[in-house]
Amino acid sequence: MPIYKYSVLKGDPKSGSLSPGSHPHYLINVDADGKTYQVAVNIESTDGSQVLYFINQNYTPPDATALDNLAVGMTPLTMHGNPAVDYVRSTANGQPIVTQSQMQLLPLPGKTNSSNLQNAVIQFLNQAIADDNGTIYAFGSQYTEGTGIHDIHMNQGNPPGSFEKDNGIWQDGMLVFELPASSTWAAIFIAFQTESWSTNKSGNPV
Repeated sequence: MPIYKYSVLKGDPKSGSLSPGSHPHYLINVDADGKTYQVAVNIESTDGSQVLYFINQNYTPPDATALDNLAVGMTPLTMHGNPAVDYVRSTANGQPIVTQSQMQLLPLPGKTNSSNLQNAVIQFLNQAIADDNGTIYAFGSQYTEGTGIHDIHMNQGNPPGSFEKDNGIWQDGMLVFELPASSTWAAIFIAFQTESWSTNKSGNPV
């Protein structure tokens, strides 16, 4: 069963803060035509450093025009609809948008480089806020009440267990920052060590 209401949130990033709790997320507030949404990003490893991440400071979207043409706010996506994301299947200029070999292991809290992912989220968030036309695109699963988006990570290849139900193709999560002042795009990819990058048409590991 795919994740709940796979969507992309497009808007003007306004602020960010660390959530409380033992497994914190970094929470980004996004304005979309006067409505405030929240983006919850996994930024800490648990259970044996299971978070993997890749920071692309010179990202090339598969279809930048499709992103620019999106209405601000929340847009539901389907596997046949542009610009749905699939870590295994999406390409830009004939190349994968991300590969497993590019992903780095995020150390446990307190270890060297354990805050790299959080720092990157804050860095690009601040750049987008400072850019008059800076825009964030957050791909993932809508909150049930529709006020935000989470599951900003790979959502396929989970082994049998509690997250197997989330498996599907063309429903992966990521953060994309459009920074017109520098004519660049940046992207953050997040996955988990337990997820397979060899999946069938249902998103299950093969």
